[in-house]
Amino acid sequence: MTPSVRALLRTSKARKDGTAPVWIRITANRKSRYLSTGIHLLPQHWNERKRQVRSSHELAAAYNARLQQLLIEAQEQALSASSALEVKAALVGSGPSSFTGFFQRYIDDLDTAGRFWEWKKYRVTLGKLTDALGATLSWDELDRSALILFERHLRETCKNNPNTIRKEMQRLRRVIKQAIQEGIIEVAADPFLTYRRPPAKKPNRRKLSLEEVDLLAKGMFAEGTWERWARDAWLFAYFAGGMRFSDVACLQVKNIKEARVSYRMLKTGYPLSIPLPEEALTLLQPYLNGKEPEAFVFPFLAAGDDKNGVHLRRRISSKNVLVNKALKRVAEQVGVEPEGLSMHVARHSFADFARRRSGNLYAISKTMGHRNLATTEQYLKSLDQEAVDELAETLWSPAPPNR
Repeated sequence: MTPSVRALLRTSKARKDGTAPVWIRITANRKSRYLSTGIHLLPQHWNERKRQVRSSHELAAAYNARLQQLLIEAQEQALSASSALEVKAALVGSGPSSFTGFFQRYIDDLDTAGRFWEWKKYRVTLGKLTDALGATLSWDELDRSALILFERHLRETCKNNPNTIRKEMQRLRRVIKQAIQEGIIEVAADPFLTYRRPPAKKPNRRKLSLEEVDLLAKGMFAEGTWERWARDAWLFAYFAGGMRFSDVACLQVKNIKEARVSYRMLKTGYPLSIPLPEEALTLLQPYLNGKEPEAFVFPFLAAGDDKNGVHLRRRISSKNVLVNKALKRVAEQVGVEPEGLSMHVARHSFADFARRRSGNLYAISKTMGHRNLATTEQYLKSLDQEAVDELAETLWSPAPPNR
């Protein structure tokens, strides 16, 4: 089947200013690929029937000319291509002359390898890059000035914080390093040799106190509601050593045995077996009753969702959004600050509680599935300000009169 080509306004990708990108969609065999045009419009400036920019826009003539050119080029490539990917590769290029094409190939390799989380992150990075610098970018154009323009776009248009900007730049640098390893460009052509990323900013990791955890536990929520499921999933993650949401969602009845939870972490493949306190076992009981060993404990996934790795990760991602929204409603009802509350806060809260209660960094590291102590130290670093404040207060506050 010859791939079909059409222009569309992707309102689902709208920016905060209300403008949305115009993309070229290439579809074949029920699979689509998208090509950025570099054009952003308010919805009222797009003619959906004619699939072009309305004449009321001051740049309508220029934008429509560009769209027409891209559509013709895509349609010409579609005549001899058998897939949407082939058409896109021909348009953006995949050789030494096109950085954009190499980046897309890098993303496609992640897709082929089933590395969904990385595939998703790098797609976002490439989308931001094409929005900032255009649909196609040659290796010659990728210089220090281009990196500075990209950084400015991330900061001013995307409103990304310094740490997010550093991560986007880190992904960009990994793609360039891969090109150097493959001999696509010389080491001397690396634009990062003369560019310095913005300094990192200490992350403000939210954690709940024991009193706040107790408020969550005592909250009354009807069975079969998102609020009840979200609250119970958060508490279980907390009691189970700061379990990630992906592992909570994938938890099966057979993983709970003899007051322990034994599972393999979805993110790293690291096996864990952790004793569960009585609170966790009591919380789990209604979710275990009458279920087969292969059934999921929590009602976030359906039978068969784990048969395909990419599908599973997409389902987890969408359910995580719903659970986090429900958690904020839970927090409002029980008197806990809802801002920043998410499933991952259970991981932060466990780490902080475990450090305070035991101080055994090695045990905390193993419980959380970290591969080395340095990772755990870095993780706990942003939670330490309160401990520093308490120490200073203890040391320097006036001593009681009887001392």
